Amino acid sequence: MPRVKKRYLMVRVVPPSVQVTPEELRQTVARELERLGGWLALAEAGISVRRAGKAADEFMLRCSLKSVPLVLLALTMVQGLKEERVRLDVTGMSGTIKGLRRFSKSLEDYS
Repeated sequence: MPRVKKRYLMVRVVPPSVQVTPEELRQTVARELERLGGWLALAEAGISVRRAGKAADEFMLRCSLKSVPLVLLALTMVQGLKEERVRLDVTGMSGTIKGLRRFSKSLEDYS
C-alpha cells in the first residue's frame, strides 16, 4: 500500500483575541468535514492540529493531499468557535512543516 501524502496548512484565527486550543479547532473542522462529506471524508482527511510556535492564534493543520480541497472548504464554512464569531484564514500550505516557516513569524525561530 503506498504511503498517504500529507499537506500542512497554516491556519490563523481572526480575531486573535479568541483563545482556542488545537483540540477545539480540530473538533470544529472535523464537524464541518463530516457535515460536508460524511464520516468517510473525515476519515480520508486524517486531520490533526498543532499550535504553531509561540503565537496563540496560529495553528498547523495536517491533512491528506487528496482531501485538501474539502478541508479548505470546511475551514471556510467555520463561522464560530467557543460561542464567538471567528474567521479561519489559511495563510500558507506546504508539503513539509519546515516549508511552513515562510508563512509564520512565530516559526521563523525554529531551524
